[in-house]
Amino acid sequence: MKSIVLQSPAKINLCLSVLARRPDGYHEVEMIMQMVGLYDEVSVSLGGEGISVNCDSNAVPSGERNIAWKAASELLNAAGSSEGCSISIKKCIPTAAGLAGGSSNAAAVMLALDRLLGLDFSRDRLAFLGAKIGMDVPFFFFGPTAFAHGRGELVEPLPPLPECWVLLVNPGFETSTAWAYNNVNLRLTKKGFCTKIPRLTVRNIVNGLHNDLETVTAAAHSEIFRMKEALLAQKALGACMSGSGPTVFGIFETETDCRTAAVHLTGEGWRLFPAKVLTESPFGELLMGDRALSRWGNAPPA
Repeated sequence: MKSIVLQSPAKINLCLSVLARRPDGYHEVEMIMQMVGLYDEVSVSLGGEGISVNCDSNAVPSGERNIAWKAASELLNAAGSSEGCSISIKKCIPTAAGLAGGSSNAAAVMLALDRLLGLDFSRDRLAFLGAKIGMDVPFFFFGPTAFAHGRGELVEPLPPLPECWVLLVNPGFETSTAWAYNNVNLRLTKKGFCTKIPRLTVRNIVNGLHNDLETVTAAAHSEIFRMKEALLAQKALGACMSGSGPTVFGIFETETDCRTAAVHLTGEGWRLFPAKVLTESPFGELLMGDRALSRWGNAPPA
């Protein structure tokens, strides 16, 4: 085998609490993260010299500035390999949108190279390497549903949610993760909120939707509030901003409800993405080892 093509999913944050600023400059966080069925396509091939990255979106840098390039470099260095590889990315996930498209692409590259080189690195080792290039990367080795803490790089798999749908609404502008964290008021954040959800049912998740960064981003971009109100007016069970934004999602029990809402919101000038909440990771076949469920599950840690 000389090449692998992977579907690289977006993520949303069902809950995001900012706890404190760390001495290393990062923030201590707790998050419930969820893969959803909006995908980039990542192709990885062995051969040639060095690492090359090409992407069909002008919003994404090619070459060494791309997180996928950094992922390949990190994996190859850890393997002690001098193999060359080429990476091609077809983007559907909006960039700088709170959906971790770049981190998902990075995880896809690492998994593809792990398989192509016959390394069989464990999830923990892949997560350790991934955290060197982005705090959201480790999640993609443990999803589709997971609890993340520390800087976001410490990940515990959770039982998958019941089947449901989300409508992702993106206003067409980008936001800065660093800016959002630097402007969060730690006196107003809901510390420990993400650990209080008793069981991952759709209703409990809807009642527990929370994002400490939403107020920060919405203060600079009132469109966040308008998108939330529009989703709730279309009978979303709940709505919340994902990550540092600006993408907002609404939760729907059925595909029909989700797609009907998308039709009604067409014409608002937003990018609309109906997506299924994933109950299995598209990366599952490439991952080694058993998934140990955390306190939300009924299985002891491995």
